[in-house]
Amino acid sequence: MSLTEPKQNSYRIDEAGLHRFLVKLVQIRSINPPGNEGPVAAIMVEKLKSLGLKTQVIEAAPGRPNVIGRLIGTGNGPTLLLNGHMDVQPPSNHWTRDPFAAQVEGTQLYGQGAMDMKAGLAAIVYAIDSLQRAGQKLAGDVIVTAVADEVCGGHLGTGFLVAEGLVQADMAVVCEPTGDTVRVAHRGALWLEIEVTGKSAHGGRPWLGVNALSKAARIITALEDELVPSLQYKTHPLLPAPTINVGSLRGGTKVNLVADRAIFQIDRRMLPGEEVATAQSEIIELCAAISAADGEDWLVDVRQIMTVTPGEIDPEASIVKACQTAHAAITGEPAEIGSTAGFEDAHFLLDAGIPTAMYGPYRRTKPDQDPHFTNSGMADESVDLDDVARAARIYAQLMIDLLGEAQ
Repeated sequence: MSLTEPKQNSYRIDEAGLHRFLVKLVQIRSINPPGNEGPVAAIMVEKLKSLGLKTQVIEAAPGRPNVIGRLIGTGNGPTLLLNGHMDVQPPSNHWTRDPFAAQVEGTQLYGQGAMDMKAGLAAIVYAIDSLQRAGQKLAGDVIVTAVADEVCGGHLGTGFLVAEGLVQADMAVVCEPTGDTVRVAHRGALWLEIEVTGKSAHGGRPWLGVNALSKAARIITALEDELVPSLQYKTHPLLPAPTINVGSLRGGTKVNLVADRAIFQIDRRMLPGEEVATAQSEIIELCAAISAADGEDWLVDVRQIMTVTPGEIDPEASIVKACQTAHAAITGEPAEIGSTAGFEDAHFLLDAGIPTAMYGPYRRTKPDQDPHFTNSGMADESVDLDDVARAARIYAQLMIDLLGEAQ
């Protein structure tokens, strides 16, 4: 078979059912923080049980459920883990539609988390559904994990399941939206909160105080103008250089008082090979140098909020090649090797010794766009329903290829 001749399979995707299922998922406001993944978990459990999977719901914290579904094969094959997250980012202020109405226009479904990554959850479920409808039995086992907390680091989701020894597999796919690529690397993240303490005074006599907001502004300027350029020499063949984003800033109590306290949070992205301790030390040292060089008396404290280690797998790994093969079999086109500038749950599985690829063929990137572009997390996030159905077909093919048909 040539790459221009897509494979015709004996199974078919229930596209109408898939679309209805995805609409139900998107309509749930599982915004993280705080999470609210429970209603998504309930829908996932109901559907997985109907497909014959043995299911568990395990809370990492009150109200933070994780779903594990197990489709048991004949016992003569390996185990494949398919992973997706149930939480979504908070919607931005620029939506032109209700972000939780799951509005469909043509083949495009709009909604917060539609692409990232409730489409992936729906594609996993309906890939299994298609195999069941076709009477297709597998030799190996399939584990489905629908997890909490990914957009805030995954420590209450995939990280919790791995740490507690609740998932073991021979290989895994994190079903994030990757388009026509198989991702083999993602950056890590270091989230820090920096608190500046100054001295309050009346706004009419500001020289009697020390303005914490002004000092925080100096640190932010130094981070962007001095530290970020110095990080550009750190390179990776697939990933962009380390970045720093100032995500929030608050401080002061009243317009005519000198602000005696300011707090801001930053997101420092890391490449594979970078150490959290080193990245944090660079920022602590910069803050200390600015404070020491200032003639006024003020304090600065740097606190770690969350860390995600970078993740990377050999592009020649068998799970990566299997994703490429299944993609080509269904689409007739090759899947390139890629990466993501964000972070994903893959590192938890990779660190546990489970070979893991990142692959979700339901995202489109125009030829003239940044290869790291995605509309996930942006206003009017959307996914093409035809692409989600295609992803389900590819996942079904992947399961057959990797786990074998029962004899």
